[in-house]
Amino acid sequence: MGSPLPPPNSPVKSTLPALLALFKIDRDLQHLKNGLENAQKEQKRQQTKIAQLQKEHETQDAACKKLQADMSTRDLDMKSRQEHIEKMRTSLNTTKTNKEYSAILVHISGEKAEVSKIETAILEQMQQVETIGKSMAALRDQIAFEEQTLAKLETQHAEKVNSLTGEINAMAARRAEAAKSVPGDALQQYDRVSLKYPGDAMAMIEMEDDDLETLSCGSCYMGLNVEHFNALRGRDAIRRCGSCSRILYLPDMMGPT
Repeated sequence: MGSPLPPPNSPVKSTLPALLALFKIDRDLQHLKNGLENAQKEQKRQQTKIAQLQKEHETQDAACKKLQADMSTRDLDMKSRQEHIEKMRTSLNTTKTNKEYSAILVHISGEKAEVSKIETAILEQMQQVETIGKSMAALRDQIAFEEQTLAKLETQHAEKVNSLTGEINAMAARRAEAAKSVPGDALQQYDRVSLKYPGDAMAMIEMEDDDLETLSCGSCYMGLNVEHFNALRGRDAIRRCGSCSRILYLPDMMGPT
């Protein structure tokens, strides 16, 4: 059998009740903040989606411009070679030997082969530009659609966000007032734990069937020494879980929630 649950030795004084009052406000305040964050998450996701689409459009636009610039360079090269071919054809009429004539023909043939390669490359690039252009048009349509969706979300959430913001501001004012009732040292400890666990700085001591040998932290579930229970039952003491560092309280201290 476990140790029996002892009766309280003296009434709880001021520190823990004041901390618990502050804790209740912080739980509600964190709940409101979570609600506001959730209301804004969908908008943020939509904004991120639009930004990613716009970045993809910019990437494709840059690739398309690079192809077009390369096509212009090749086109100039091709025209230059074609002009050279025409000049060499004209020079055939002034050749004096068969060897000179044959050399010019070989040169013309080589230039024509290069022109053919350039034409093929330009045609391939034109097809790439056309494909990218269609993709960019589809992206623009998708961006427009997603922007319309974002506008609807902003309208739908505006009222909720404004309402939650008002509630948070009012709750924060209540919190500031409640903090004045907490002794300075206790408030410093509480605020440090709150930085780590927003809205969850305190933990109820739990036990099975009023058995003091089964004490545990109600937040991290690690076992607790009976000294914590006795200290909280007997005096206005601050006790903290050795595992998670939350400030501990007994079930009957919280009252209605």
